[in-house]
Amino acid sequence: MKTYKYLFLLIFPVLLWSCESMVNDLGPDKLPKVASKLVVECYISPQSEEIRVLVTESQPLLGPASYQPTFIKNATVSISGENGEVKIPYVDSTTCYIIDKSQFKIEAGKTYTLRVHDEKRSVQASCTVPLKAPTIKSYKIDSVPEVYAPETFLARVKISWDDIKGEKNFYTMRGYSIIVGTYPGYNPKNPGNSRPIRGTFKRVIETDLGNYLVNDINLDGISFEAPLFYVRLFSHNTFEYIDDNGEKQIAKSDPIFSEVYVEILNLDENYYKFYRSQKDARDNDNPFVEPTLVFTNIEGGLGCFGSYNVGSLSIKP
Repeated sequence: MKTYKYLFLLIFPVLLWSCESMVNDLGPDKLPKVASKLVVECYISPQSEEIRVLVTESQPLLGPASYQPTFIKNATVSISGENGEVKIPYVDSTTCYIIDKSQFKIEAGKTYTLRVHDEKRSVQASCTVPLKAPTIKSYKIDSVPEVYAPETFLARVKISWDDIKGEKNFYTMRGYSIIVGTYPGYNPKNPGNSRPIRGTFKRVIETDLGNYLVNDINLDGISFEAPLFYVRLFSHNTFEYIDDNGEKQIAKSDPIFSEVYVEILNLDENYYKFYRSQKDARDNDNPFVEPTLVFTNIEGGLGCFGSYNVGSLSIKP
């Protein structure tokens, strides 16, 4: 037994030295040189107010990298379809290339091509806008007390829609809520005191919609139910303030649940596959599983050029 022990002690340093020499042999000059690629993201819709294109570049897999994106500002970006082609200018304040919908019309059922090139790289992609928009069939709103603050209530919203029959569909959901209320705000006539201000508060609906992606494969024509989402309602309270005459007054918050706006997006397959692969990559926290490749339809580059058609509903309780 002692012989095996001594033998192990002799071999172990040799193994460590071998591993170290293997690492040392792979110096930076011996790593494969991989050129960066253009990364393009653009999603078009007949309902969108603008066409927005984000252009960055990839970072090396081996070697130094940064979590900060490198925005490409000098690219030539254009979109084309049946009615011609238009260039999309860079808007510095947004780090994107943007044109208004009045400059280039996006129509349901039509195919469009996006082209991007800078001084050394050129990429392109095409997509077809889904022909039909979903129709929201029903909704229900009730109120429930918040778990950790029973005196505060949440509006609970549930919606459903019918799948578009006879075709392959991919869906996601998004929306916001609007609450109007009075709050103590800045008083320019008397900076030391507040004044009541009636304001509008717009919030993204509170659910994990970033991960909500469904399709109708083997489910053609069914009714879909979106995940429940909640809107936090403001409390009814009062606050004191000094008016312009120096008198103490009391104001009420008087919150009003004004609107919930919901959109169901009928995605094209490119959009769906891109976000599905991103979700799968985020959810894969097992270090022993092979990494998930992120889908791309950008020829010669990375990213996604996708499209969607929107069905919307404005609920005013």
